[in-house]
Amino acid sequence: MCILYIIIIQQRILEMTPEEEKEIIEGIMKRRGLPYSIELIDVQGDKFTVRNNFGSTIVYIKKGDNFILEE
Repeated sequence: MCILYIIIIQQRILEMTPEEEKEIIEGIMKRRGLPYSIELIDVQGDKFTVRNNFGSTIVYIKKGDNFILEE
């Protein structure tokens, strides 16, 4: 079951164009003022899971033009 979930997550990311992925990452970094790099791990609608260069996983939710932290 876990392997299937990972494959589904990877497929969602693979279906995005590099431009779409870059736009999401740049939007999060700009609007959150992040001084470090992030990698897009999962996308579920307006919910974006990213991993920063420190290894932490963070979930952001897009509300309007802003990205807020998931509570």
